[in-house]
Amino acid sequence: MIVQHPFLWCAVLLAAGIATGFSFPLPCYLPLLAASVVACTLLRRGRHLHDVLTLLVWFLLGCSRAALCPVSEARAEWQQTAGEKAKAVRERLTVRLQAAGISPRTLALCSALTIGRKDGLEHRTRRAYSQVGVAHLLALSGMHLGIIYGFLYFLFVRSVQHTRMRWFSLPVILLCLWGYTWIAGMPVSLLRAATMLSILTVSLLMQHNTDPLHPLALSAVIILLIAPADLLSISFQLSFAAVFFLLALWTPMRDRFPRLPWAVRVLAVSCIASLGTMPLTLHYFHQLPLLGPLLSLLLIPLTTLIIYLTLAAMLLPVAPTGWLLDHAVALQQGIIDLAAGIPGGTLTGIHLDAPMVVLIYGALVIAIVRTRSSKLLSDTGGNITWQ
Repeated sequence: MIVQHPFLWCAVLLAAGIATGFSFPLPCYLPLLAASVVACTLLRRGRHLHDVLTLLVWFLLGCSRAALCPVSEARAEWQQTAGEKAKAVRERLTVRLQAAGISPRTLALCSALTIGRKDGLEHRTRRAYSQVGVAHLLALSGMHLGIIYGFLYFLFVRSVQHTRMRWFSLPVILLCLWGYTWIAGMPVSLLRAATMLSILTVSLLMQHNTDPLHPLALSAVIILLIAPADLLSISFQLSFAAVFFLLALWTPMRDRFPRLPWAVRVLAVSCIASLGTMPLTLHYFHQLPLLGPLLSLLLIPLTTLIIYLTLAAMLLPVAPTGWLLDHAVALQQGIIDLAAGIPGGTLTGIHLDAPMVVLIYGALVIAIVRTRSSKLLSDTGGNITWQ
């Protein structure tokens, strides 16, 4: 339950501190942080006071990190080196994909879906995806990495999950996850997903059931401590908002209704993700696509097929694979073009200012906390402990 996740609130306070540090860079944050750490260490007996001081430490840690290191080029040197090597790998993979004999349009879309290379995409294609509310398919995210992870799990983990050999699969999984993230250019969404999946894999191999909110909070803390400026990134905000609401709403729904049909599951996941990102979408893009959840029923399985076929074509560039790719991409593009031509499919001209976005998210989070804490009270007889 959310009320049982103090580390999640620590991540929230860290993000709030970073936002405060960027807005008001003051030299007093570091001494206040030191004093708070000392007070938190000395006052361990007062449980509630200790909890408040712990949250204050995380807030001041964020303030200090942002105020002392507002360096937008803090990662420039290593990013440039890693980026150049990753770009060379992407070029070689694109050449192998071309060898499958696919059309330029298919090549552009497949490169965007798998290795994050969008320079070949036509403006009309990008606009159509954005207009119908499925632009996230073109931006590498946890969904894309999850598709690849599902194959890796089936191949390397599932058969040895309960044996002594299971730990030998961990280096392979981590190498594939982080290698793919590096090749794709290390966008924030993939860094978050790779961190979460790495933690979940370790927990799975330890045969320890962990709440997915813990890896989400830990990945946020790691990313923000390394690169606090990522907090201001639209990709970071959309990515974490969508995943938080999926974990907070969809996970208990899935556990309560384990036999939901596949189509209902996909529709529910899409609706919850849209709800979680709606305030940010209205704030940044001033439009609200209405067809996105319904299109997910068709496009998510089709995108999964395209990603697997693209990876297969990169490994074995033969004509039959290219032929299947051309037809799969043509089908997906036809669905997008058809949906884009539906009048009223997207509401435009809606503007939300930043305070309103904060209020909406605050109301949604309070509603989730009240709902889940009420259920927790009924399940535990009124006794709640932080775990």
